[in-house]
Amino acid sequence: MGTAATFPPGYPQPPAVFGERANFGTRLGAWLLDGLLYGLLSLVFVIPGVVLIATSFRNCRTVDTGPDTFDVVCPPGEPSGAAIAGGIALILVGMLAVAMLYVWAMGKTGQTWGARIVGVKVIDERSGSPIGFGRALGRSLFASFISANVFYLGYLWMLWDDKKQTWQDKVVNSVVVRT
Repeated sequence: MGTAATFPPGYPQPPAVFGERANFGTRLGAWLLDGLLYGLLSLVFVIPGVVLIATSFRNCRTVDTGPDTFDVVCPPGEPSGAAIAGGIALILVGMLAVAMLYVWAMGKTGQTWGARIVGVKVIDERSGSPIGFGRALGRSLFASFISANVFYLGYLWMLWDDKKQTWQDKVVNSVVVRT
C-alpha cells in the first residue's frame, strides 16, 4: 500500500493509491455472489416464516364460485392472525439481520462474502482503510434506492469514470480495489 506524494499548500493533492481498481466484471461477480450467498442465508428465516403463515391456513379450503373465481372458506378462528404476524415478523427480522450482517462486513473489513471470493475490497479513497458501518450503510442504501433505480446507471457509471467509481462510491468517498 503506497500513498501519494504530499504537495505544498494551495496545490491540489492527488488521490492516494492503494491498489489496482477493480473492473466492472469483477465487481459484478462479487455482487452476484453476494446476492446468492446472503440470499441463501436469508432462507433460514424466510422458509420458517412462510411455513408458519401457511400452517395458519391448514384447515381452510377453496370453494368454486363460478368461472375463474373461488373463495377461501375457513372455520371460525382460522387463519390465526398471531401465526401470520409471527411469520411476517420472522421474515422481516431475518431479512434485516442478514442486511446488517452484509453492511457490517463491508464496513468492518471492506469485504462481503462475494467480495472476499473474487478478491476485491471497498476502502476509503484517501486513507485506504475500511469505510466503517455508517458509510457502508449509506453506500448500500444509496446503491439500492438511487443507483439501481435510475436504469442501473449508478452501477454502470464506473465504466467511464476515471476512478472507476459508482455513484455509491462517490457519495461515501470509497473505491473498490483488488486484494
